[in-house]
Amino acid sequence: MTDKPLMKCGCVAMGVLTARNGEKLAEPLPACPIHNCTELADSRPPLEGRFAECAYLPHGHARMPSSYDLAFFQFRGEGSREATEICVCGYARAAHDDDGRLRMNLNSKCPGFAARGAQETDKYYCGCFGWD
Repeated sequence: MTDKPLMKCGCVAMGVLTARNGEKLAEPLPACPIHNCTELADSRPPLEGRFAECAYLPHGHARMPSSYDLAFFQFRGEGSREATEICVCGYARAAHDDDGRLRMNLNSKCPGFAARGAQETDKYYCGCFGWD
């Protein structure tokens, strides 16, 4: 198993943050640059019985058993950011007002924030668009 930590966003740390606001950090922080996340998850959920699919189209290709060692792996099960902070409309909780309505006129019919819930599969990148 990988020694990369799981981040609060659900991704395995893909890099480290070495400076913040122009100041060098005493020690590098694990980070997910995709979600601008430097907070560690409280735990690493077990992945037994879960599957991951490549995040790129066509959806569902390159399906394989979930593993924290997969490239750009993102856990989307129970308690994940995807399950609790993303609305069924596809926008994050932060894009909704306190009353749950979308803040911007995004041409959405979202009646109010409703968490997406645990997803059946996790995500990763299979390399289908190359590695450069």
